[in-house]
Amino acid sequence: MKFLVILICLTVNYLWLKDFDRFDDSWFFRLRRRIESALSERSGESEFSGIVPAVIVYALPLLVLSIILFAVNGMAFGLPTMLVHILVLLIVFDRTQPGKLASEFLARWRKGDVEGCLLYMRQEQLARSEAVLDSQAQIAAFFKQKLIYRCFEKMFVVFFWYLLTGALGVLFSYVSYQMRDSHEDGQDSRQVNLICRITYILEWLPLRLLALTFSLAGNFVQCFEKVKLSFWEFQPETDSGAALQSYAGCALSGLTVSVSESEDSQELSELPADERERLVEANEIEAIQALLERSQAIWLAILALMTIFGLQTI
Repeated sequence: MKFLVILICLTVNYLWLKDFDRFDDSWFFRLRRRIESALSERSGESEFSGIVPAVIVYALPLLVLSIILFAVNGMAFGLPTMLVHILVLLIVFDRTQPGKLASEFLARWRKGDVEGCLLYMRQEQLARSEAVLDSQAQIAAFFKQKLIYRCFEKMFVVFFWYLLTGALGVLFSYVSYQMRDSHEDGQDSRQVNLICRITYILEWLPLRLLALTFSLAGNFVQCFEKVKLSFWEFQPETDSGAALQSYAGCALSGLTVSVSESEDSQELSELPADERERLVEANEIEAIQALLERSQAIWLAILALMTIFGLQTI
């Protein structure tokens, strides 16, 4: 049933929700602020003053979902349970497809609209308003990393934990990312460090599985060699987005169409340097988008085989 739930969610997300960036997450931020405010008034500085609010923020949504799943368990041949799972996944999935993210960015990029690219990344929550990107190369590199990581966070991590732990695991990962992205200046450092460690643990195995998938979908030799060298590393301070971009670069090495092959060399030599740079970066972004799509297809194919041979149950 998990394979069916994922297919339904991907179809609904692509066909009906593609014009929405995401469901309204403001309920989570209000819940977090109220819990932290209430506890800060009742408890002074203590060893666990920053940890207890985080535990409660995790516990409440998980408790509510557990009660709902228990209440509908066994009803109507499992249809209500499946609907609850679908709703949870739709909340967690990204509304904007990776292909749309790339195409919308490239439409501005090819026009040389640097300010438009920055504004688009901020609108899609790929970049914060205070992010400083001074050159075309920095903007392109930043977008490529964020494109890979956003697809990883909103799709591959969700796939992995849903298959392993069901809707409760997906909700736990969702709360973890919301906690990480919503902390304010002056937040208790112990709580921030705890959330960072939790998200790193959530990403550790899915990241390596995706890196292995990159090797299957791209340059196997170079990517697999890099995966072997770093597979067992456990360093919570590591930037997962940068690591994935590095793996993707190895997977695409020797496979991307060079600018000289894609354009007439005479016409290319007449282009200004900044236009040549934009053309190169556009080719690389399209290659990354294709790599992510192939990787998603591989994961779905493996899940389909697991379902056919009865290795997955809900």
